[in-house]
Amino acid sequence: MQGSPSGRATQGSFFEGLFIHSLRASGAFADALRACGFDVSKPKAIYPIEVWNEALELAWHHCYPGLTREAAYRELGRQLGEGFLKTWMGKVVDMGLPMLGPERLVSRIPSLIALDTFRYDVRVTQLGWHHHRVCFRNDPDAKPDLMAGLIESGLRRTGVVPSVTVSMRAGRDFDLDVTW
Repeated sequence: MQGSPSGRATQGSFFEGLFIHSLRASGAFADALRACGFDVSKPKAIYPIEVWNEALELAWHHCYPGLTREAAYRELGRQLGEGFLKTWMGKVVDMGLPMLGPERLVSRIPSLIALDTFRYDVRVTQLGWHHHRVCFRNDPDAKPDLMAGLIESGLRRTGVVPSVTVSMRAGRDFDLDVTW
């Protein structure tokens, strides 16, 4: 694998979950992914963040061309959550989600985000009964809608019907309001 110009990387299990298990990339979509650096027939353990970013853009255009970027990325986040749970790492995570419950899952988002290889600041503040704000700071690849969909997907596994709203967007920073 070629190194990332930025030095940042993404777990191969995220690629496997989204592109193999959820979106089932094939044909022209799989060819486009291969051209950007991800071969669905030969997944690797880790990829440069630039490959992840380009692959997400390809997924938007191939899978959700009629949606806005924000709507497509939210759906990609949901699909990522569902597909990741079908990977070996995701199966381990999935066993604990129903027992964890929504409160503890939300409070553990900062440690779950640590699965990523880049360390940015993530904080959770409880605003009320079943209402939290998750603040992401210094994320050079900020994708608030993707994260909103991913958090929704995880919370559904705890047995609640969540609502995740992007309440602030500012370059490398964003806030998500999470309720159920």
